Amino acid sequence: MKPTRSPAGFRPGLRKALAVALTCLLAASAGMASTTPAVAAAGPRVYVASGDDLPAGHDLNDNARRYPEQLLEDHLKKVGWVVYNQAANGTSSSSYLTGGGLAKAYNMRPDLLTLQLGEQNATIVNLVDSCFDKVKDHDFSGATSCASQILGNSGLWTNLKGNYTTILQQTRIMAAQRPALVIAVLNYPNPYPSASSATANVPQLCVPLVDTAITCTTRWAQFPIALTMIDKVFKKLNDTLTEALAPFQAGPNGSRWVYVDVYTPFTDHCMKMDVSIKTTVNHGQYTDQHNSQKDFGCSDPWFIEGSQGTKTPDYLEPAAAGVLVSKSQTTSGMGVWVDADGQQCIADAIWEADTIDPGTTPLKWKLGYGEAADSDICQ
Repeated sequence: MKPTRSPAGFRPGLRKALAVALTCLLAASAGMASTTPAVAAAGPRVYVASGDDLPAGHDLNDNARRYPEQLLEDHLKKVGWVVYNQAANGTSSSSYLTGGGLAKAYNMRPDLLTLQLGEQNATIVNLVDSCFDKVKDHDFSGATSCASQILGNSGLWTNLKGNYTTILQQTRIMAAQRPALVIAVLNYPNPYPSASSATANVPQLCVPLVDTAITCTTRWAQFPIALTMIDKVFKKLNDTLTEALAPFQAGPNGSRWVYVDVYTPFTDHCMKMDVSIKTTVNHGQYTDQHNSQKDFGCSDPWFIEGSQGTKTPDYLEPAAAGVLVSKSQTTSGMGVWVDADGQQCIADAIWEADTIDPGTTPLKWKLGYGEAADSDICQ
């Protein structure tokens, strides 16, 4: 007689072992589900960060300190997310569309999408390029002209708004397919000092130069004017993003489109701008030197220091008394790329960002996190 086989052809001992193993596996799965049910059922949720040099961490030298990665580590990771940071230096709103960035974001099927685009658009990029160089060289009238040309170019603002509208229309399709998707549009911080602080600091730089105090003051009196114009361009950039986003916030399910303000928390964290001027004046029977130093920047900057400005300060001539024999200047600390502390602020600003009605629904609530709202960020 042939031996009796158990149903399904398994030997009783093997069937018992499999039953024990299955029981352990189910118990482990139950434990995982009790802590992260969404992750256990469908895998990690996806955060896609799109944008230009800021989310790409230009000059940061540590990808873990970029704000998308800090947002994941400090907040999103508590439940279970992955981040795909597709930001790249030099990305404009146009290249994001034509270069496949938007298509790639769509294919990643995000549950959170952040967008920070516009500063690298031509010719808005001059704010952190040619206008920046003119400030570093103390060509303040040139910096004012540079910023004025950007501000007055209506075509580039129309183009930026049109590109954002196209991008956000695509996110509307994404949102229809991903019911939990939240889209956040970030504005830009102004890295330059404020005009009011510059006005107060000009005498402290120029008066100690004595024989060239008048010519120094004449040139540096133009600095606050340049800073005012540059700030107007940053505000225009941010206003354009707000205008592009508004129709989507006002439409059906508009609370899923969030505007993140990083301009405001960066106000007291502008770049460093340490200016040192040295002069030698011949008074006939004797020669004296007058040196001066003043930092026009913020005491707690959130921008990475860049190269030094050393262009000869030809604007100091003529001396009020004697002959100006030599002059030199060093401008150090200026930079436009956000450092690790600033990146941390941006991550927290996203997490706590409100809808168009401030104080109503922080972004983290939209993602299903029940934490209390925290306004004490970026301190």
